[in-house]
Amino acid sequence: MDDGLKQRLVGALVLLALGVLFVPVLFEPENRRVVDRTTQIPPAPQVTPLVLKDPVRNDAIEAVKPAGEMYELLPEPDALSSTPTQSPEITKTTPPATPDRTVLDERGVPKAWAVQVASFNTEKRARVLRDQLLDQDYPAFTRTLDTSKGRMTRVYVGPKINRDKAVKLKATLDKSLKVDTLVVKFSP
Repeated sequence: MDDGLKQRLVGALVLLALGVLFVPVLFEPENRRVVDRTTQIPPAPQVTPLVLKDPVRNDAIEAVKPAGEMYELLPEPDALSSTPTQSPEITKTTPPATPDRTVLDERGVPKAWAVQVASFNTEKRARVLRDQLLDQDYPAFTRTLDTSKGRMTRVYVGPKINRDKAVKLKATLDKSLKVDTLVVKFSP
């Protein structure tokens, strides 16, 4: 086939394609694009204003009387009493169990543990999980940090002073949320 004929056929096809695209636009009626001008906002409700009456002062109410003395003085006991007093029985009591002492780190901050539940790259998803945990009465919070993968938001539950309690909390969360959580050192 001749090169000139090929060029003419290609040119004709291009012009035909452009005509197919733009001819309907030229012959399209203008009234076809109708804009709905009705609103879906309901009309304002009819509200009658509330009229408040002036408060009525009641002079018949008695004034508050000041309270008398709230205690009564007892007579002083005689310094030398003729009747011997019995001494109360002394019983040995065991001292209360000492609570877990918090161990302080080198900065003087108590060592504590938290359970990292999840990490998200969107803060919105992290807040949703935190709110779910708060609804289930877990002390949940989030922390945002910059990593090599971008900005991450992590969801934590805790802190717990005792690491054993944090491990028990981890097991509970693993079972209820069906995720693999981490016990991490808490830093305020």
